[in-house]
Amino acid sequence: MKIKISEIENKENKVQAINFSEIYEEFNKDVPVEAKLKAEIIGSMIKISGNIHALLNLTCDLCLKEFTKEFNIEVEEFFERNSLCDSYGDDFELKDNAFIEDLNGKDEIDITDFIYQSVILNMPNKLVCDINCNGSENVNKYIKTDFTDPRLEVFKNIKIEKE
Repeated sequence: MKIKISEIENKENKVQAINFSEIYEEFNKDVPVEAKLKAEIIGSMIKISGNIHALLNLTCDLCLKEFTKEFNIEVEEFFERNSLCDSYGDDFELKDNAFIEDLNGKDEIDITDFIYQSVILNMPNKLVCDINCNGSENVNKYIKTDFTDPRLEVFKNIKIEKE
């Protein structure tokens, strides 16, 4: 789904409500990712904010069982209509809340890609089905428990004499 910037400009107060519902095969084949967003024009920028709801089918990193996890993600993203390089030059320092996507004069924003990125970035680094999950025997047999470096074994037999 793409929204045209000209449609937002034509709305009253330059604000457009966006209701989104789409199935992403890599997340869940049965339940769509849904979003209630608001797009508004603020000067040369477009601000998209709202809530994304997703029910994802995931695989536990510890036991390899499939599980479902619900995500409710609050988003707020800014898009610059003109090129940021024209405003700031080639090098500039990013500060808090200064992450702005540069549209480079494009006349539309890809909401499908924006929502996909928002969900991916909000997934935890380690996917665990349950807080008490200890893994399974099939997985645990591949986990290294001995962390000694065999190259350092020669130092066990060194005797140091004191003067």
